[in-house]
Amino acid sequence: MKTRRAFVVAAAAAALVLAPSAAFGYGAENYQDKGTVSDTTPATGEAFKVTVKGPANTNVTLTITTPGSVPVDAVTIAGTKSFSKLTDAAGKAVFSVTLAQPGTFSLVVTDSASGAVLSTQAVTVAGAAAAPAALSSTGSDALPIAAGAGALLAVGAGAIVIARRRSEVRA
Repeated sequence: MKTRRAFVVAAAAAALVLAPSAAFGYGAENYQDKGTVSDTTPATGEAFKVTVKGPANTNVTLTITTPGSVPVDAVTIAGTKSFSKLTDAAGKAVFSVTLAQPGTFSLVVTDSASGAVLSTQAVTVAGAAAAPAALSSTGSDALPIAAGAGALLAVGAGAIVIARRRSEVRA
């Protein structure tokens, strides 16, 4: 009798422990933070891709929050101002983004129907690199040295020619 009661209590405890995990496995997908950015530190004016996974055939909206010092028109998404896109049958949407000003931008993709946040990313665009400073001049100008060497060779060749003529005249 005690064995049967212990078995029933153990089975009830196991059912209570496993019930929540069965509820979590009913098949709904969690779309939170299913997005990626191809380059989180792009150069100014360089295009990069924002890819998100959400419900299939649903409009998703990419919202880019600009720093206070950056005008909104410094953001281009696939060449237009449209921020919404329809996901494909697999639930995937890809945005091509170009940021024309330096700063740290917040990219949030939401499901347009439910308003659920699907992805949150941060992208930092560095300012234009400063022009490299001119290198200091090193070495020397070889033209005067080459001209001097050529002049010495000419004088030496002329001296040899004159010396041979004198020796022929004496002989």
